[in-house]
Parts: sequence; C-alpha cells; structure tokens
Amino acid sequence: METGRLFLMPNKNSTIQHSSSSIHLFVNGFSFCTPSKTEFVPLTENIEDFKSTLKDLLLFYPKSTFTQTQIVCYHQPSTFVPKAFFDKKLLSNYVKFLGALDAHSALNYDELEEEKQVNVYSYPKTVLEILNQNLENATFCHYNSLLYREVTSLAASSNKKQHLFVHLQKGAMDLYLCENSTVIFQNHFSIQNEDEFLYYVFFVVEQYKLSTADFEIVFLGKITAFESYYRGINEYHDFIRFETSKTSSLLIMDQHPAPFFAQLFS
Repeated sequence: METGRLFLMPNKNSTIQHSSSSIHLFVNGFSFCTPSKTEFVPLTENIEDFKSTLKDLLLFYPKSTFTQTQIVCYHQPSTFVPKAFFDKKLLSNYVKFLGALDAHSALNYDELEEEKQVNVYSYPKTVLEILNQNLENATFCHYNSLLYREVTSLAASSNKKQHLFVHLQKGAMDLYLCENSTVIFQNHFSIQNEDEFLYYVFFVVEQYKLSTADFEIVFLGKITAFESYYRGINEYHDFIRFETSKTSSLLIMDQHPAPFFAQLFS
C-alpha cells in the first residue's frame, strides 16, 4: 500500500475514502465541500488569487475540517488501462488521444486494485503544489476512479444483467455500460444539449445491440438542471432508475458542476 502524502504519488483505491472536507478541481475553479456547505470558487490566471482564497478558507473553518481532506480532480477526462498492460513509463502515451498536455499540467494515476485497472489523468500542477504545502493527510484521486468503483458496485447489487450508467455534469457526461459487475464500455462526452445527450446514449445502445427489455439506464444523481434530459430519455426507454444522493438533489450547478460526488461523507 502507498503511504505518505499522496499528491504526486499513484493512488490505490484503498486511499479513496470518506473525509472531513473535499476540494474538487475543475478547469475554471474549484468546489469546496464540507458536511454543511458546498461553494464554487472561480480561478483566475493569477495564481496568487488562488493562494489568497485557500488561505481564507483555511482560516475561516476549524482546523479539524482539514484533518482528512480529499482532493478530487475533474480537471480533464481520464483513461483506463488494464493493470496487466500498464507501464508508468508510458503515461504520456495513454493520454495522447485526450489532447495535448499543457505546460501547467502533469500526469498521475490511480490504481484500482480490485478492478484490475489503472486510471491515468492530468492535473493542474501548480494548484496541487500549493494544496500540498497547506494541507496535511490529504488524499488525491480522479473522479473517474470514484465513478468506476461506484458503477461496478451498483451493477453487482442489481437483478438486471446490463446497465447503462449516466453521470451528468456541466457540459459533459460519462457513460458506463456494465454487464453484471463488469465494465464493457466507458467514455466521456462533451454535450451541450438534449439532442447530443440522446445521440451518445443511443449510439452506445446501438453499437452493443442492447435489447430494450434487458437493460436499465441508471442516472447517477437527479439534478434539476438536467430535467429536460430525463424527460427526453423517458420517451425512448422504459427501464430508468435514479441513484441519488442528498447533495446531488439539493445542489445547483453554481455550487458544484458535477453534484453526484459533491460530498463523500460517512
């Protein structure tokens, strides 16, 4: 098991855990989450603004709030590599199709031991360095690692053989197709409207020749901003379920652009 501070080290899934607070990093800002409050803080190009904001947060909340902070990266999509074929020397090769790595980003990976997968992703290097300097005993992972574990667990506990899991966030979605508890397809799509959403969902349905009666669509969260998406899918498919959390049903996009994992508290 990896030990020590995990910001610049590979995470194994035993380190992805409940925490007293969490900071979720997006390209244009971060959501700061505690059991009582979630707020989105925009990022500017001036890194000193981030330092100042972080300092204010650390001073405002009790020190106990940060004893086990979880840092979750939504900065860019990630890619999974079967553990049997993974080589950490090839990190840059794995993420090539996700786009060029800019000068402000670096690469990391999470090991999902039970799933025998490795999740490779980029993260904002300077932002993580600042967090590392100010927070002790924090863990760091990509949201897709949390998502992978979540969907395999949910699929294993259901009577349906096939499930298409939909994780909606602002301007994008993740699709996971599971057969029993095995992931057979996973991808991240940028979407701007209901038509694009339906296109990608039914592209997967068609490609894998899913029988309408045999699979269930499972939305992770029931979020007011996506009500039109839910209505749209209802016209084409009968077996739909919502896997909700308290935060995903209460938060708005201005507080957290991907509310399902907004708070991971026991």
